Amino acid sequence: MERIMDAIDRVLKRIREFPLSASTVNRYRVHYQHSIVPYCVANGIDFFTDEAMLDYLKREMTKVEEGVMSDVVFRLQRKAASLLADCTHGRTLILERKRYVKHELCEYHEMVLEGYASHLSRCVSPATTDQRTKHARRFFAFLEECGIKDLSELEAENVKDYVAMAAPNYKAGMSNLTKPLKNFLSYLKGLGFAAINAERYLTNPAPSRKKVLPCFSDDEAEAILNSVDRATALGKRDYAVMKLALWTGLRGVDIFGLKRSDIDWSRKVISITQDKTGVRFQAELSHGVGNAIADYILNGRPDTTSPHIFVSHVVPHTQMKGGGANAIRRYLESAGIFHEAGDGKTFHAFRRTMGTRLVRAGIPVRSVGDMLGQLRTESAKRYVALDNHGLSECCMDISAFETGKEGLA
Repeated sequence: MERIMDAIDRVLKRIREFPLSASTVNRYRVHYQHSIVPYCVANGIDFFTDEAMLDYLKREMTKVEEGVMSDVVFRLQRKAASLLADCTHGRTLILERKRYVKHELCEYHEMVLEGYASHLSRCVSPATTDQRTKHARRFFAFLEECGIKDLSELEAENVKDYVAMAAPNYKAGMSNLTKPLKNFLSYLKGLGFAAINAERYLTNPAPSRKKVLPCFSDDEAEAILNSVDRATALGKRDYAVMKLALWTGLRGVDIFGLKRSDIDWSRKVISITQDKTGVRFQAELSHGVGNAIADYILNGRPDTTSPHIFVSHVVPHTQMKGGGANAIRRYLESAGIFHEAGDGKTFHAFRRTMGTRLVRAGIPVRSVGDMLGQLRTESAKRYVALDNHGLSECCMDISAFETGKEGLA
């Protein structure tokens, strides 16, 4: 086995040989120096074994559940820890997606979960299906620790005990715990597996808070686009990507997954199956957006066999993925727009900008949702809150009400 610092040096040397950007390699180095090494020093760990990795990740997952750390950061930490453990044990270092350890359940519970996942896949997105089945798996793991391996033995007290046990990990909002559990118990009750009244025991006293993030103003959107150097290949790509996001409202994942076969140039439409919802969707291809995409394909796109239109400009030129988030940060700074974590000025703000423009134009909320490919009308209602001019017309005149506050007079 290799000691921690030697193993880290070897991992960093190896991942530099992968087709990764310098910034990605640096993020691995930062995770090692500022997270894993301090953890090992504090716990007297000389060799980062599989056992040490699991203990470390368990601690980091707690930060995610408490809302201290984002899931994106955790996934990179998990990958960095996995590579370090592989190196420590002398295993070949391979940069690929892995299936990490999950709670192993009894055959009966696994069968129920399989049916639940199948049920969810018919009504919600793959990401939501995965999230809800994970919650259900944790609930089953708790039941098995309590000696319950048959749902006929499930009682209301078991649900209360589970909520009490898990609640400290959901400081950001109890609805993140109770809502998926309520959905699962309702599913079990509907099939006759359990008779627990989820509405009685898991109703939140107050609705979960929904933060309405801002969109870009017309001046900000124009400044961002004008800050792109369209004379460069990378600039042509980023300009086309942001133009597409701003004028179609497509999600980033759908833009990055766009293929040439998805565009019908003669009809001027883009036809895709949305990654989030799995629903077929069409968006109009305007002249400005179409010209930007064509300019990139003809004059900026690297020579690659990738079927995707937007690709990485680092060898081997595979599908563009996280580049949108990195690009928007660069251009925000160039456009003189201040950005800090949590202020909503991200790539997804282009989609909110499109939705808000439609609302301002007087298009009904239901139609806005349809034009953006949203399954629920409620998802489009947030754009009403961003229409300050429209909201101002709804304000009541309070001049007839007396007030003793000087600032309100």
